[in-house]
Amino acid sequence: MPHAIRAPAPALAGLVLVVTLGACAGTDERPNQDLARAEAAIEQAEQSDARRYAPVQLDNARSKLAQARSAVAEDEMLVAQRRAEEATMAAELAAAKARTGKAQAAVQELEKSIAVLREEIARNQRYQSDEGGSR
Repeated sequence: MPHAIRAPAPALAGLVLVVTLGACAGTDERPNQDLARAEAAIEQAEQSDARRYAPVQLDNARSKLAQARSAVAEDEMLVAQRRAEEATMAAELAAAKARTGKAQAAVQELEKSIAVLREEIARNQRYQSDEGGSR
């Protein structure tokens, strides 16, 4: 008679229960860390001048954060967690766009300064050549 390999039913049922409870506990906890992370990312984006350079992304981050808070109030923790993560990503994008915008503005200022310097150099060279020819 062949021996069948059987998993002990109580141990298997216990493992399933532990995994299920662990998954539920992860989604039922209030997503305070995710909300705090989103708030910090939005604050950082605002300090990066995102209102000027990335207003759409900043508004999107704020909207997602408001949705996350509403989901918490409605006890929809998984939705709250996702919206908070989306808010964080939108705020990080806004901050990155703000940094890019500032860098582009700085480049434009440098290009203007270089153009002015080139004009001055050309003017000085003309003046010197005129001065040399009149001697």
